[in-house]
Amino acid sequence: MIRDLSEENLLYRLKSGDMKAFESLYELYSSVIYNNIFRLIKNRTVSEDLLQDVFIKIWENREKIDPKQSFVAYLFICSRNIAFNFKRRLKLEITSSLNSNYSLVLHTNAVDDWLEKKEVEQYIERIINELPEQRQRVFRLAKLDGKKYQEIADDLGISISTVKDHLVKANKFVKKYLIENGGLNALFLTFYFFLKK
Repeated sequence: MIRDLSEENLLYRLKSGDMKAFESLYELYSSVIYNNIFRLIKNRTVSEDLLQDVFIKIWENREKIDPKQSFVAYLFICSRNIAFNFKRRLKLEITSSLNSNYSLVLHTNAVDDWLEKKEVEQYIERIINELPEQRQRVFRLAKLDGKKYQEIADDLGISISTVKDHLVKANKFVKKYLIENGGLNALFLTFYFFLKK
């Protein structure tokens, strides 16, 4: 470290590439600049790395430094910009990572949902095929197509009371089937059959 030189003299020497002048300026200001970065970043390791970045930038741009201007003010501006740029990059990386992971989750969920839907449709078909033929028709029209009792009666040429009777018996059969053979999809199928309009 060069002792007994003014800041202005150290800066003139720095401009000409004097490494000892650079080391002296580092010794003089590194602590206060570190504290400024840490105040913005709140992480010791990152603050130490960014402090090194500040002084690397000072060395690389030494020829542009004006020795007549306040060097400490220049250091504060430089350290603040480096800290803000770090935070901006970090935010972009986190956002990008989250968006990427979210897209992956959405895609995975879509595939899982599609596979589950296909499995459920096959299971529903197995249950419906166990019903008598006319009851199958009524059940499909009511539960799968969402038709009203009057529409089903008109379509099949039967009375509304016959439609209701078929549905009551079909529902009882389905409940019993689910209880006896339900497995993992029982709750979902119960919801599907009895709450679907």
